[in-house]
Amino acid sequence: MFDRSAPMLRFTDVTKAFGWHLVFGGIGDDLAPGVYALQGANGSGKSTLLGILSGAIAPDAGDVWIDGINLNTDPLAARQRLSYVPDESPIYPFMGGRDLLDFVAMAKKTKVDSAMLDLTAQLGLSPYMQTRFGAMSLGTQKKFLLCAAWIGEPRVMLLDEPSNGLDARTRELLAQRIRARGPQSLTLFASHDTGFVEACGATVLQMDRFMAHGPCTQARSGLSDRPTVKSLR
Repeated sequence: MFDRSAPMLRFTDVTKAFGWHLVFGGIGDDLAPGVYALQGANGSGKSTLLGILSGAIAPDAGDVWIDGINLNTDPLAARQRLSYVPDESPIYPFMGGRDLLDFVAMAKKTKVDSAMLDLTAQLGLSPYMQTRFGAMSLGTQKKFLLCAAWIGEPRVMLLDEPSNGLDARTRELLAQRIRARGPQSLTLFASHDTGFVEACGATVLQMDRFMAHGPCTQARSGLSDRPTVKSLR
């Protein structure tokens, strides 16, 4: 039986500095399944934290576990269980929309199925399947990246400012899909968009308290009908 109280995302003693600037000094937390929104001032480390948790940014010290698998010692298995969408598109400009979906599906050892094609159609992406990323608008690029995040049914989903650059209809659909991910998954996203956070039913994790008080206490809340504020302390 699935234990909903067990941490699906864990990080311990994470330290990261850029030059002389210390961003994190030995922080950690346990997050149970649910939806969480990182909030804080610009420069508080939200994007850096998501990058570290995804494996896109190497910490100077510390460990990350994705669904019980250590990202440092078994990165391939851990990444099979997560998806990550940064705020800015990292995709090669010559790659097409369908190329991205096929590439992610191959990495996740699955295929682009009819449900994924239905999602792309709902987002109006069907005409852009063969369009190169360099010729797409930023909003269209973001839509493709968000679609790719659902490939392989990841247990942990990490999203950096996912509502940025999206039209109102797409924001609503994205919030619905985040809420519907189910009790056996975790979604952690950074957002300044209070309306989007509410629509996702997210528990808010404040970065300022996180930074001020060092290592975090555990946050084990799941989905809520309204956003709940928690301090990472």
